[in-house]
Order: sequence, then structure tokens, then C-alpha cells
Amino acid sequence: MAILIMLTLILGVLPNVAAPWRQETGAHTSEISVFSFNALKAGADSKQLAQSIKMTNPDVLVLVETSEPLHQRLAAEGALDALDYRSAPVPTGGEADTVIFSRYPLSQRADALGPEMTEWYGLPVVEVQAPDGPIRVVGVHLYPPLDDAQRWRSGLSALQQWADQHNDMPMILAGDYNSTRTHPQFRQLASSMEPETSWFPVPTWPTGGTLPPVVGIDHVLTRGLAPLGQHTVKIDGSDHLALTVKLGVPNK
Repeated sequence: MAILIMLTLILGVLPNVAAPWRQETGAHTSEISVFSFNALKAGADSKQLAQSIKMTNPDVLVLVETSEPLHQRLAAEGALDALDYRSAPVPTGGEADTVIFSRYPLSQRADALGPEMTEWYGLPVVEVQAPDGPIRVVGVHLYPPLDDAQRWRSGLSALQQWADQHNDMPMILAGDYNSTRTHPQFRQLASSMEPETSWFPVPTWPTGGTLPPVVGIDHVLTRGLAPLGQHTVKIDGSDHLALTVKLGVPNK
């Protein structure tokens, strides 16, 4: 009986392993850093968020459940001084709630992953002109699989199909997937990307209670870039932890 219980536990844990041994270990010409955060309907503490952005000094900033007033407060704190380029504004009550900021010039692909594909919010897609070549960045926010799992599957499937069709340059998919490694659909998407740097999921949700976060639903997935490390940041006013990730740009 003890052996059966142990085997059951092992089988339950295995889907969560990210297989970091598959990561590329070659030389990198440079690094690029990403800060990804769900601001919980723009209610996150703007001063704490601004301080975290300035301390980590990311090249790419992805804000989910954000708003233009929040961006104005971040700008007033100097958090966006080095991030001169951005995707389109998010209208209040509109079909987008995610914005991508960048240190480097970017161009946005209009409606590349629109709400008709995700069955929820549209996902901004930009091409960042990084020093070592262009990088495609997607700001991810998928419908939670709580009251309508079909919409969640549709969004994840749309992202999977789109990513499979666009392999002409390195890619970053950052944001709130509302998915964990225990979901086979998410593992299918992740299997076509570079492994995340942690063997086991980094818990990012929910925060703010007496217990620490227990599930990892926020991710920064990449293709053509080597994950070098990731950390979490606690910011009041949100039930998500922020993720900061460093990526290596391989030699061509």
C-alpha cells in the first residue's frame, strides 16, 4: 500500500516538472529581461509597482489587467522613463486589457490574436527591434477555466496554433495563462517552447491571504531564447505575484 501511494504521488508530480535539463547551454551574445505582472484590474499599488520596475530595469514590461490611469501613475513615478515604446492603449471596458512596454522600438500587429480568436480579450502582439535582432512578444491573458472551461481551451488553442504558425523569429509569450503545468493543454503549448528555469512550478496565485500562493498560473514562455533565471515580486493590491525573467540571446 505504501508503495502504491508513493507511485501515485510520483505520477502526480511528474506533469509539473519543466525538464530544465533540455535548456540550451551555448554562448549568448546578450541578455534581455522581462517583467510580467497581472495588476488585478489596475488596482495594484502603483508606487510599489513603479519601484519594482525601476529596481529590475526590464527591457520588456507586460502588464495584464491594466489601465491608462495606472500607466500615468507609473510614468509620474519615473518607472517608464526607459520604456519609450509601447503597444496600443487599453480602453476602459474594451476588448483588450494588456499592454506591452519596451526599451527598444516596436511595431504592433493589429488584431493578430483578437477577441474573436481567444473568445475573450485580445492579446497584443508586437515585434521588438532588440539590438541582436527582432523578437516577437505576446501579452497573454486567457479566460480562467472556472465557469467556462471551453472558452479557456479555445484561448489556449488559439495561442498554440498562432505560435506554431510564427517561427520566423524568437518569441516571448508572457502574462497570465490561468493555466498550470498540470493542464495537458498548457503542457502541449509549453512543450514547443524552451523549458522554464524551475524544475517545479513557481507559485504566483493567489496572494494577499495568510497562506502563500499555491499555484503557478503566470508564465513567461520563450522560443529561440534561453531562459537564464526567474524571480517573483510581491506587489500589494494584486492577487498575483510579478515574474521577472532573464533570457539569453543565442549566438547566430
